[in-house]
Amino acid sequence: MPFTKLLVTLQNIPIQKNTIYLKSNMDYSLFEDAKCISAIYKEKMPDLQNIEIIKIEMIPGDNADLIVTLDVSELPQQIPTKWLLQKINTVQIEVIFLGVKFFKFDLTNGSKCSFTLTKKLDRLFAVFRNKIDNKEICFEAKWVHANKISAYIKETLNEDI
Repeated sequence: MPFTKLLVTLQNIPIQKNTIYLKSNMDYSLFEDAKCISAIYKEKMPDLQNIEIIKIEMIPGDNADLIVTLDVSELPQQIPTKWLLQKINTVQIEVIFLGVKFFKFDLTNGSKCSFTLTKKLDRLFAVFRNKIDNKEICFEAKWVHANKISAYIKETLNEDI
């Protein structure tokens, strides 16, 4: 099956409605572990549709691993006191994908990316897409794991100057 047809098929997979994270477009039940995210965000998990990819690391091998560091501007509804005192405006999440097989690797820099994770026939399919030029990374993974979460003050350019 050509890759373009595979993408169309993946986009038509319905999100499971019986997960405990009903308020997010991301189906966190597909993660092997997302405890570090749910510990901060509680029941209102981030949808990961407006992210910036900060870093991508690949660990080669028979079953390659991919470590992706994401910046998320969507803050938790109840910001931890330490973060509130520091006036953070960005959450950073490190996600690890194990047993990766790439279909497409053509992503440009940008802070307007989306992350989609779907499951079909016991396989996970991940797509990181730049929403401005539609360039993307598409791959299959055996497992996905949210490894760590942190927060910081991200400097923004003042466009009014």
